[in-house]
Amino acid sequence: MKQYLKILVHTEMNRVNRLLEEGWELIETSKVLFSVGGEVVEYHLGLPAETRIKQLEEIIRTYEKYHLKTTLIHDLAEANKEDILEYTTEPGLPLSETTVTKFLKMYEEAVNGKTVNYYKREVHPFEDPDLNRYDTDLDYE
Repeated sequence: MKQYLKILVHTEMNRVNRLLEEGWELIETSKVLFSVGGEVVEYHLGLPAETRIKQLEEIIRTYEKYHLKTTLIHDLAEANKEDILEYTTEPGLPLSETTVTKFLKMYEEAVNGKTVNYYKREVHPFEDPDLNRYDTDLDYE
């Protein structure tokens, strides 16, 4: 059975057509008869979960396009008093999961379908004379 996040009932065709264009689906119609005469057709519409997921993915891709993912990661690390430069996706020292690495793993799995593991760098980039060999912004694209 299809999963709908929202269900609406409308009688106005312009509104129904606009919702259909936005990805809503027509579930059923019903006819309402009035006691004083006349009738109206009600359109029962549902917003499918997959439509909302696609919309959210589009929003996330736009955020990433304008580098807001980097800002989010930086601000999250700062709020949790974590140094993001201590982490790497290249095999290194074992790392206990932190608030930031837990979020990053969830993000990559949910948004990109990737399983990403994080490790503690053996040498902090600011202390490494060969800084260029490290990916210091954790950008996977």
